[in-house]
Amino acid sequence: MAEELRTLVERLKAVSHPLRLRVLSLLELGELCNCQIAETLQVPASSVSEALRELRRAGFVAERKDGRWVFMSLVSRELASPFLKGLLEEAAAVPELQQDRARALAVRALAIPVVCSKVQRDAPTEREAARV
Repeated sequence: MAEELRTLVERLKAVSHPLRLRVLSLLELGELCNCQIAETLQVPASSVSEALRELRRAGFVAERKDGRWVFMSLVSRELASPFLKGLLEEAAAVPELQQDRARALAVRALAIPVVCSKVQRDAPTEREAARV
């Protein structure tokens, strides 16, 4: 398979899951840490981590470390592919993604340590998660 085709297939795979698409839409607002994304979307932080890993692998997401915090953002507009730009334009019209973005603005107003401690406190134990 040609490299260009392989890259396109990987990008399509990366956005073929609803959680990854929701995360991409949130990151258009600006950088967020894993806990902020998890709190906004009301999903486990481990699920967010996996989604971010796939999005980073596809070249859509960049990370920045600041002390103990890791912030994720979309790649710069100059580096963003036309595919990503078009995808985000389409996503902006989806009501569920609009609601996610509104919740993200409220979560961003909170101090990061507060959000992260809440996410960690609310996270199910491995045993509880295995029962679900």
